Amino acid sequence: MRIITALLVFVSFSLHAQDTGKKKWRIDKNKILTGGLVFVGGAAKGFNETLQFNYKMFEKTFPGVNKQWFDPKVSWRNKYEGGNPDNGPRFFLSTSVLVMFTDQYHLNNFIQRTAIMSALIIKIGEGKKPLKHYLFDLAYYSACYSAGFAATYYPFTSRDYK
Repeated sequence: MRIITALLVFVSFSLHAQDTGKKKWRIDKNKILTGGLVFVGGAAKGFNETLQFNYKMFEKTFPGVNKQWFDPKVSWRNKYEGGNPDNGPRFFLSTSVLVMFTDQYHLNNFIQRTAIMSALIIKIGEGKKPLKHYLFDLAYYSACYSAGFAATYYPFTSRDYK
């Protein structure tokens, strides 16, 4: 409910009572695109936190899930030949640039960074704005990130998994 209220408040910023000639902060296509990217970044982070700290609930919700891919306590070894760090990388660059192809935890990290960096690059192209627009952007993108995080983390913390 708080997320919906926050989004309604942000949408109200885009409403115009009268045109004073000054450019007002509003949610436009660019903010929807970049807000969506930041939401995806938050969702990826929330998913990682779920895997890291609530794996039992995740496994109970998705029975039969591939533990070798999803459980960070096990999957971190996927980047090594035979699952043993002493054997070296499983494939070329599996311990560095291509680590996102070894397990869900690293894939989520890649998705989070890519989504947020993409949003940042798009935002840089907008040019200079008044300070209050940056403050509105901060609030808007914080809400987008938090909503994404909440969507993939809190469903796994609100239930009893004993």
